[in-house]
Parts: sequence; structure tokens; C-alpha cells
Amino acid sequence: MNSKKYVKALCNSEDINYSGVVKILSDETNKNYTYQSLYGKLTRNTFTYEEACILANALGYELIPVKKK
Repeated sequence: MNSKKYVKALCNSEDINYSGVVKILSDETNKNYTYQSLYGKLTRNTFTYEEACILANALGYELIPVKKK
């Protein structure tokens, strides 16, 4: 799953949009995220693992690597 699909899945399950994601990332990292910068990162697939962890944690999820069977 690429980062765009991952963020979309989180947004759908938590009933938030990209603007909500921007607010969460900006608040948690003290960096200036915008809708355009988030969309660009997701489109270019440069959304980092650290950003994914921050978003997941803020929404009450954990990212845990699980070995395939």
C-alpha cells in the first residue's frame, strides 16, 4: 500500500479529510503543512514513515511491522 492509499484509508475510517490531516501534522510537528504540500507528498510518494507514525498516533493507531506468513 502506498502512502496515498494509507492516508486515504485512515481518513475514511476516522471521517476526516486532508485538511484535518494537515492540521494534525502541523500541530504535532510544528512545521507548516498545507493542503498542497500534503497532496504533493502523497502524489510523489514522499510522505515519510515518521509522518505516517505521527498521523497514526494522533488518530489512535499504531504502525507495527508484521512479518508475512
